[in-house]
Amino acid sequence: MISDFYAGYDAVPCAQQKCWVHLIRDMNDDLREAPFDAELETFVLAVKDLLIPIMECIQRYGLSKKHLQKFKPDVEQFYRQTIVDKYYRSDLALKYQKRFIRYRDSLFTFLDHEAIPWHNNTAEGAIRHVAKQRDISMIFSAPVTHDYLRLLGIRQTCRFQGKSFFKFLFSGETDLEHFDARTRKR
Repeated sequence: MISDFYAGYDAVPCAQQKCWVHLIRDMNDDLREAPFDAELETFVLAVKDLLIPIMECIQRYGLSKKHLQKFKPDVEQFYRQTIVDKYYRSDLALKYQKRFIRYRDSLFTFLDHEAIPWHNNTAEGAIRHVAKQRDISMIFSAPVTHDYLRLLGIRQTCRFQGKSFFKFLFSGETDLEHFDARTRKR
């Protein structure tokens, strides 16, 4: 599961990847609000120095485990030098130190697994439709939400698998795998 830092997600018993876009945005916002916090600036620069080579590798090779695993020693060194047993006086630097400690296992999941993104942009794009529907209808009661989310889930699954949502709905099928096999025979 790829998510932001909402604590409710922590209870889900599965492998997780925390969204770096959310983390970077939070750090940038805090840095902008506290421009004279030298410790925070040093902390953010250490994060940047760790991430830039990883992002360049992703640009070049994609989310290839083979290429990304080579950054694991860099992550360990980052934790030794910037996180573990480091004393920060700045409240903001301390806040991020705690976040990096708490989410150590889920910040770098994408290094260990093939094709796992380091952000949740795809998921957020998928639920954008829910927010639009809520804004349009002005009422989004539980029964309506349940049906809408089920349809949205089917639509997004069809989209990501390159299958026609409308053809699936009109086919009368209830199993997307079975629908796929039937459409290839035609």
